Amino acid sequence: MPKQKISKERVLWAAAEVVRKGGVQALGARAVAEELGCSTQPIYSLFQSMEGLADALHEEAKRRYGVFIGEYLEKSLKSRYEAYGMGFVKFAREEKGLFRFLFLSEGEPAAEDPFLPEILAEMCASYRMDEVRARAFHADMAVFSYGLAVRANCGDSTSEEEIEGAFAREFFALYAYYFPERPRFWQKEKA
Repeated sequence: MPKQKISKERVLWAAAEVVRKGGVQALGARAVAEELGCSTQPIYSLFQSMEGLADALHEEAKRRYGVFIGEYLEKSLKSRYEAYGMGFVKFAREEKGLFRFLFLSEGEPAAEDPFLPEILAEMCASYRMDEVRARAFHADMAVFSYGLAVRANCGDSTSEEEIEGAFAREFFALYAYYFPERPRFWQKEKA
């Protein structure tokens, strides 16, 4: 019986599964090999080292995050900006290991959100923001979002409705701060 060839894609899938199930600390050559049902040899021949595998896994985790957010945006009835935030928190809650690997790995800078250019464009179009204020606004909102996501990742039982309410309150507070000259959303603009 010929040996089954193990591809980079299969190794990355297995590594992602190890992280999903056991967290970043579980990522090791033996654990990935066990998930694949093979020896550690294919891992080292394809990626040269565990560092090489971790780098490739980082790209795979970003891809999975992108797919997750894309699917959430497609089915969400919320404003696109709110859907990005809610999707981020849902990813943290549902993909605990991958979220920690991407956004909370010790000694690693947090991954920049791959949707940032789209988020900024959405803010400029929907809320009549220039890019400078949209970046500052979103940076402040991201700090709040990270807090909610970390709580969700650690098993906090806050409901989706409560998270939506928290996002709305923070958004309105920041909007009032960044645009004091504008009427609030709940006030009608004077003609």
